[in-house]
Amino acid sequence: MTKREQVVIARSSFSSTEALCFVASLTGDIEAKVEKDIVYPYYCFDADCSVPTMVGRKKVSLICMVDAVNGVGATADSFVLKNESVPLSSLLPSEIGDEEAARIANRTVSHALGKKLRTMTSFDVALKPRGLVHKRFWIVQSSEARVMVDSTTGGLHPLKLRAA
Repeated sequence: MTKREQVVIARSSFSSTEALCFVASLTGDIEAKVEKDIVYPYYCFDADCSVPTMVGRKKVSLICMVDAVNGVGATADSFVLKNESVPLSSLLPSEIGDEEAARIANRTVSHALGKKLRTMTSFDVALKPRGLVHKRFWIVQSSEARVMVDSTTGGLHPLKLRAA
């Protein structure tokens, strides 16, 4: 019996079967298969920001996700969370801590606001941690391609066919 762990996961918009069919339709390989199911950890923060304007300050809210393995931050659209039991073999371990993730989130939110508003001012950012949120990816192997499929967006990321 495989060991499982209960985690908070972003609800998927695509199933593994849909991911497989999508890749198979793109490559023309009806023998494509899901090679691996990966559950990837992210630190999630709700950011309440105060942005200076000509007539005062404007409140802006964002969601910031920090990759718990590589430490890369990004803003995100809202999503629905659910609890799910996943096999430990699918779960990637976190490599960064809460404090480092909060620093990255603060920097990411400030950068995103600066680019969006085209300004170089400082923003008041208040972060509220939601904790670890996981996202599912599938690695699909066909005869001509090996891709990672995002379960929430259906986005594809090409991978090398063979390891070096």
